[in-house]
Amino acid sequence: MAPVSSLAPGRRGRYRYGLDLVKSQTRPSGLQQIKVLRKAFEILEILHSGAPDGVRLSGLAAKARLPRPTVFRILRTLESMGYVTFDPARECYTISDRLTDLGQPSTPATFTRLAQPAMLRLLALFEQTVNLAMLEKGAVVKRDLIEGLRSVRMKTLAGLVISPTKTALGKAILAHLPAEQALAVAREAQKGRREESGTALGRLAEEFEEIRRVGFAIDNEETEAGLRCVGAPVFDKSGAAFGALSVSGSSSAINQELITKIGRQVRKECDEISFALGYLPARPE
Repeated sequence: MAPVSSLAPGRRGRYRYGLDLVKSQTRPSGLQQIKVLRKAFEILEILHSGAPDGVRLSGLAAKARLPRPTVFRILRTLESMGYVTFDPARECYTISDRLTDLGQPSTPATFTRLAQPAMLRLLALFEQTVNLAMLEKGAVVKRDLIEGLRSVRMKTLAGLVISPTKTALGKAILAHLPAEQALAVAREAQKGRREESGTALGRLAEEFEEIRRVGFAIDNEETEAGLRCVGAPVFDKSGAAFGALSVSGSSSAINQELITKIGRQVRKECDEISFALGYLPARPE
């Protein structure tokens, strides 16, 4: 390579710029730091080490050695993103659970992992197809299944949206959603389907009440003639129903006598998964 002094003025400038760029990439300096990002993390660290009931704006500004308006703008941004909460009664800021969750695997991923042993146990007990579904963006999506040893092959494959009002998976989830949310999911799924009317939606409320009472839902040949399915919901640590497991097979294999037995076992497996996800059901008063 030619020495810098022998290069033309234009090329010399580009050469020096290239050296400076390489140096800046290999040896970070204080000038490269994004100041506002550093300030935000300093504030979060102060909140983390502060009192359990939170820290006031004035205290944060003093400890961070930053102007109060700057600290306030950073806090408002963090609050809008859900990483910081503000208690107006005490005028204090605290770190939210969302920030803690960043370091943890996502709930759907953890659910899928925890469900594998449960699905295999259900397969071993009943020898029928075992299904896993989740509520995703207002739709119930089947995400996994293990083919049964005796069951007929199911039409629905993993990754496809399934009916929330006819399948045991969908009904198990919807029955435990807030009424308005459940209705919105049901209406969205029923767009353009003549066979599902407003009257059918009204009957769902009664069925949902029964599902909550017994702890499991039944698809009694509603999605496909000759097939039955029994499913139960899975809850996250906030108490929201977001997933479900089910056992499905032919109507001759899953008869009326076996439905209750399957339902109780599926509910038991789902309860254990929910507890592992941090769900603690409310104690009856």
